[in-house]
Amino acid sequence: MYFDESAWVAIGFALFIMLIWKKAGAALVGMLDGRSDKISAELNEAKQLREDAARELKKFEGMKKEAEAEAKTIISNALTAADRIREDAESRAKDTIARREAQATAKIKAAEASLITELRGIAASLAVNAARDLMISSLDEKASLQLVEQSVSQIAATK
Repeated sequence: MYFDESAWVAIGFALFIMLIWKKAGAALVGMLDGRSDKISAELNEAKQLREDAARELKKFEGMKKEAEAEAKTIISNALTAADRIREDAESRAKDTIARREAQATAKIKAAEASLITELRGIAASLAVNAARDLMISSLDEKASLQLVEQSVSQIAATK
């Protein structure tokens, strides 16, 4: 068996490729395994992040429902308070109106009483003046002196 140079080159090349393949293959397999592990870790991390996000979403949805319920409660309380304030205002307004009506009625009665008193005074004054005028016109001097003496004696008797 005689090998020429090209056969030896082919055999050397084949051995070289096998050595490179063995060394490079192990490195290539290690590199691919490392890449595979890295991708697997990233997938696991992504899965974990997705689960965390889902938990947070549920948590925030619960918080949203609580906030909506609290907002409804606040609105309900505000409406109740507004109704109560309106009712109190109406009640106070009615009380104020009744009080002012009573005051006006009292003022009217006082004014009527004052007017009646004034009219009685005017009527008494007119009656006295009319009586005086009647006495002056109907009495002569003698009757007038007799009336004055009678009045003086009545005054003296009362003392």
